[in-house]
Amino acid sequence: MVKLNKDETEKNHAALMAAASEDIRRNGIGAASVADIAKSAGLTHGAVYRRFPSKAALAAEVVTQDFDRIVNLLTQMASLDDGFAAYVTAYLGPGHRDYFPWGCPAAPLASEIARVEMEVQQAFCDGLKRNLDGIAALDKDADRTAAQARAMVALATLVGSLSLARACKASDPELSDGFLTQARDALLRNRNPET
Repeated sequence: MVKLNKDETEKNHAALMAAASEDIRRNGIGAASVADIAKSAGLTHGAVYRRFPSKAALAAEVVTQDFDRIVNLLTQMASLDDGFAAYVTAYLGPGHRDYFPWGCPAAPLASEIARVEMEVQQAFCDGLKRNLDGIAALDKDADRTAAQARAMVALATLVGSLSLARACKASDPELSDGFLTQARDALLRNRNPET
């Protein structure tokens, strides 16, 4: 066996994580295939299992990294004048709806998480909490409790609307667009119920 240098190892790991993230988002955790992921990453099946003891361990790492990307995005958006509006608009945009491998892992995975291994469930719930903290940080005028409550409502609305928009995009594009538009408008209109 050829020993890889650190750069090659990191490059292979990045390729593996990108391939796994795409496969898991597109097909779901249960249907994701380690052999297909390995092939997409240019690795062998055995190389994946040398890095991860199980598909669940790989999925947990993918979920964690996918939430890391979202939390980093939210951190960047917190510096905008209206980061919440920017986030909602991007989340409920047609690009996010149409391209599964990108964006928030909650929409493509939420309905499946309760049926997978506990380590994946834990990674998902930990990621959700960090995601909620990031959304709450966009609510600059509210106290922490109110911001967290609004973040929960916002994330549930975003995930549900995006999931429904994806579900009917091919069969009823107008209905799909309606889920995106109506949810976006409601979230932006109702963000400050006191006013």
